[in-house]
This record gives sequence, structure tokens and C-alpha cells, in this order.
Amino acid sequence: NMLGSWKNRYCTLAFARNQFTLDYFVGDNKAEKKGTFNIPRKSGFAKAPDSGDIKNCFSIEVGASESRKAGTKVTFSAPTKEAFAMWENAFLTAKPHSEALVVVGSSGLVGSATLKALSAHANTFTIKAGVRDVKSPKNASFAAPGVHVVAADMSKPKDLAGSLVGAKCAFVVVPGTADRTQLGINGVRACKEAGVKHIVLLSVTVVAKPDTLFGAQFIPIEQAVKTCGIPYTIVRLPMFYENVLGQTASIISSGKFYSALEDNGHNAISVADIGAAVAKIMTRCDSFKNKILNLTGSKLVKEKDFADGLTKSCGFKVEYVAVSYMDQKESMMAMGMPEWQVDGITELQKLIADKDALFTNVASDLPALLGRELATPATMCEFAGAAIKAQKEAAEFAAKAEAERVAAELAALKLAAKNGDKEAIAKIAAMEKEKKDKAAAELLAKQIAATKQTINNGGLVLKKFGDEAAYRPRFVWIDDDKKELCWSKTETKDGSFKSIKLATSTVISEPKADGAKPATMLVKAEADGFTFNVTFNVDGKSDKTVDLKIEGTKELAEAWIHALHIICGHPKPAAPAAAAGAAAGLAGAAAGAAGAAASGMSMPGASSLAPKVPTATGVASSMTPRVPSATSAARSVL
Repeated sequence: NMLGSWKNRYCTLAFARNQFTLDYFVGDNKAEKKGTFNIPRKSGFAKAPDSGDIKNCFSIEVGASESRKAGTKVTFSAPTKEAFAMWENAFLTAKPHSEALVVVGSSGLVGSATLKALSAHANTFTIKAGVRDVKSPKNASFAAPGVHVVAADMSKPKDLAGSLVGAKCAFVVVPGTADRTQLGINGVRACKEAGVKHIVLLSVTVVAKPDTLFGAQFIPIEQAVKTCGIPYTIVRLPMFYENVLGQTASIISSGKFYSALEDNGHNAISVADIGAAVAKIMTRCDSFKNKILNLTGSKLVKEKDFADGLTKSCGFKVEYVAVSYMDQKESMMAMGMPEWQVDGITELQKLIADKDALFTNVASDLPALLGRELATPATMCEFAGAAIKAQKEAAEFAAKAEAERVAAELAALKLAAKNGDKEAIAKIAAMEKEKKDKAAAELLAKQIAATKQTINNGGLVLKKFGDEAAYRPRFVWIDDDKKELCWSKTETKDGSFKSIKLATSTVISEPKADGAKPATMLVKAEADGFTFNVTFNVDGKSDKTVDLKIEGTKELAEAWIHALHIICGHPKPAAPAAAAGAAAGLAGAAAGAAGAAASGMSMPGASSLAPKVPTATGVASSMTPRVPSATSAARSVL
């Protein structure tokens, strides 16, 4: 009943965003819509008096419109008592069916940061954390009020589509695996099949360079999104601040973190800011339809900024140590990272070294999107410093307690040994041997570190070439950019030099012991050492051999051999046993590469190039991994 007369109208009622929408039509069917009432949650529903033969009447208060004031009463008549009860129940008990926002790939750095930001909207939206394994304790921890953990495996697109049905927006976080191009395309197709209304895609800034490894991986995924027919937003990410935190163990044990990243400054960003930005896009996706956003930092940051920030927040000196690309590659591959990913990370680091505009441009979309100042290395370090300091104090306490225990045990053993206790005497001998072995391992670690410096920067090595009869000291080094073994004609790097190309066809022998030799009129004396040869092909016609003698232990020769295998691209060269014990955590030098391995440029962690004793544990790894663990980091990078 409007304006005092009753009309027979077909009506539909919906409830969303805390208000009712009542559409009414010209006749008793949905052929032609007449108008719409917007009705507040408190609809003022009330039973109204019957009007002659028109019974089961009720009234509601409608919202303001061009022809009506807010609170205007409109009366309706349901055809039956049962229909009246249904309308009454709808107005008095209706609850909104909230739209779903799904993060596909929630377990990585970016996915989990986005979920954290989205949880503030759990009263308005249904938040879904998409993970490959819903039974994993780590993944189960994402469950919270308004946040539901669902299966979302991009390698199973049909199953994935089921978890996406009804989603208003889905954030596709591409994993850091070798097949991620196909997985990302699978994720886009699953969104389309499920009827998702908007897709947000994680990509990387280096996608602008098709000749880069990570750029080539993401270009087809971006193209799939652009042509799928669904509104989209692509967020391109740089490297992450948090990559450095993947080296927490190294920071605690030595006060150092490592990377081949030259300290030129680059537009890295905090993962927390990325998560907040993506959450804002997802909750207001209509405002970001078919846009590509560069979520880079608005200021250039250097590794020294993190060292200074951690020094201040942790209460002890923290230093950044630059390492060579070759040492970084060797370390990461020794930790199990695939070579393609290590090479992709190195590409990014070299672009930063060259001050490429992709990594020096600070014209970011992020500040305007968030409407606030971005996080800085100092604020990130301040946040993380208290935890690192507490871990260091706990480690020092445990070390002190262990030292006191060992001292007390040794004192008791010595007392027993004085009384002729054979078991105590044997145990003392074992403890002394363990102490000597540890000292020897520490010395070997220092020697291997020095050898790596020689490999990278050059140094005196005994060398003979082709048919030469005797070894002669020459300045020898490996150029990992040109993939060449180089040597000068003298004992310094000055002047002309020769080189050979290192390729997969290059053959490198195992080390053989070679004893000391006295000096002669023509040749200097040689110390004990180990020899090996590098055989290479000349113009596809004949083989030539360079023989090197590394004075010292077998492990030092193995360090050279392993480095050569890495540069040659030989499949999975075995790390030297001693070097594995002497390498320490380079976590983070890898995932953060441009959101790079998987979720942006987080770099996966790897074992460090810094010396360490065999008892030390490797740093957990993820362009970045800068990530919590070598495996997860690797998957979250670039």
C-alpha cells in the first residue's frame, strides 16, 4: 500500500552490508522492475491492521529516496499467514551473508602479512586462508575468529576452484617453485571457473625485463590475468626488508650478516606494508579495477641501514659483510636451493649493483595507497631487535651454563683420575681430543675463508700449463661474471694475463697429494699440497690442460675445485665435507630477491660463507629469504 492504494506487486528481499534491499515490480512477476526500497537494519517491522479482505498486513520504515523521507512507512500484505511469518522472520532475524576474500598461498611472508591485515575486516567479510596442506600445524594456526583455513593447491586447479566459489576477491600469491609460471596460470583459471569477481596477483618489478629469469616467469602469469575477463589488480614487488632476519642465527652468533648485494641502495619495502596495502585493495577492489601498482619503497635503503638499526635495537655491534656472487651461489646450492633460483637472485643483485632504474626508482604507489609513512629499516629493526637480543642472551646463558657443567665434570674426572680411575682417565683424553679437534676445525675454517678470498680476488697459486714441466707461482683468480679461470704472467695481477672459458664441457680432476720439493736454480721450492687439473676444449678441436697446486690441506684444494664446478654449471657439485662444516649462515641472501622467488622478492636463506665451527648450526632460510627457513624461503622468493 503506497499513497493510500493497494497494488499487487511481485517483491524480492535481500540483506547485505547491514541493510535490506526490497525490489518491487510492475505486476505479479519479475518481467519489469518498478522500484527499490533501501531499508535500514532496524526496519521498524510491525504488524498492521487488516484492511477489509486484505489480511496478514505489516509495515516497515524505508530509507530516504527522491520521493520519500527516511522513516516513511510502507504497508504490505502477505498472501498467507505462513508467508507473513516468513517476512517477519526475514526482517527480524536476517544476518548478512558476508562476501569472501581468499588469499591463495597464505603460508609465505606476503600471504601471512596480508591475512594479518585482513583479519581486521573479519566482521565485514569472510576471510579464507588458502594453503596446500590444511592439516599442517603451521597452516592450522592461521585459523582465527572470521578467518577460515581452506585447501588451495595451485597444482590441483579443480580442487582450488571449489575453495574460491563465492569469493569477491582472491589474492594469488605465486609460489617459488620451478613450475610457478604454470601454477600461477592455474590459479588465475581456477578464479575464473569459480566466478571470483576480482583477482589480485602478486608479481615482481623485474617483470619489465623479459630477458631476466624471474621476469620471464611472471610475464605469462600477468598476461593470463589481463586476458581472463575478470577485473584484476597486479601488485609488483621489490626486495623485502625482512630478508635480513633470515640470518638471525648468524647475527646472534657472530654479529654479522652476509650477502652478495652491493650496498648501493635499492627500493626495498617491508612485508607488513605490502600486506596492509593488499588488504586495502582486496576490501575495496572496485577502486583498483584493472590497475598495475608498483609497491616499492619511497626511499633507497642500504644493507648498512639494517646493520645500524640492529646495532641500536639489539644492544651489540651488527655488521654487514659483502661476499662474492660465486661464494653466495656455492653456499645457497650447498643448502639445496635450485640453481635456477640462485641465478635469478644473482640477476637481481647485479641490476642493483648497476643501479638499474627498476631498483632505484622511488616513485611508488604505496604511500598514497596506505595514506601514511612507510616502515623504514630502523622501525623494522626496532621491532625485531628485542627478540634478537633475547635470543642472544638466552644463547649466551646456555653456553655459560654448558661451560660450567663441562668444567665441573672435568674437575670431578681429574679427581677420580688421581685415584687411578681408568674410565675417568679415558674420558679426560676424549675431552682433550674433542677440544683439539674443535681448534683444528676453527683453524681450517679460517684457512678456507682465506682460500675463498684468493679464489674471488686472486692470489699466488702454483700453476703449469700444457707441456710445461714445472709449477710456477702465478697470480690466479676466477672471474665468475665472465666464467673464466685467469692467471697473470707474473706473481701479481699487473700486466697481461691469460684465461680459459669455463663451461659444462670443462673437466676438473680430483685432488692428488703432491709432496714438498726443494728449490732449484730455475724453480722455487714447493710446500706440501694437492694438485688437480682443468681440461678444456680449444675451438672444438683439441683439449688443453691447466694444472694447479694448492699448498696446504686437501680441503683447500677442494674449495677451488668446488668453486670451478659451480662456475662451469656442473650438476649439483658436492660441497667439500670440511667446507660444509666451515660455512656459516647466509640466510636471506637468496627468496627476497624481488618478491622474487615466490612471493615477491624475499630471498631464501642459505648457509653462510662466514667461517664457523662444525658444531654451529646453519641459519634457517625465502628473494628471501631474510626468511625463516631455507626451504620455505626458497619458495617465497622472487
